[in-house]
Amino acid sequence: MHFVICVFIALICLVTAILFTEVFPKWLKVFLALLGSATSGYAISIFIRKVAMWTEAYEKPELLPVAGIAAVVVLILTIIVTMMLNKKKAK
Repeated sequence: MHFVICVFIALICLVTAILFTEVFPKWLKVFLALLGSATSGYAISIFIRKVAMWTEAYEKPELLPVAGIAAVVVLILTIIVTMMLNKKKAK
């Protein structure tokens, strides 16, 4: 259930940032990106942990380090996609 809630919160952050991109100041967009990436990372780490428990293929990982790594990866991907879209818009 935590996985579904985290994915829902991350999607709400994404939709809010997309719909109100013209209205929000830059600091609020940055805050939404950080919140969305942290929530997405936590959801990914919950999913990895559940897969490890279901398959018993490997030992169940600790939740907090995996969530931190996943959140950083999602944030980096968000930054890269944003930069690509800005370059495409500038052309």
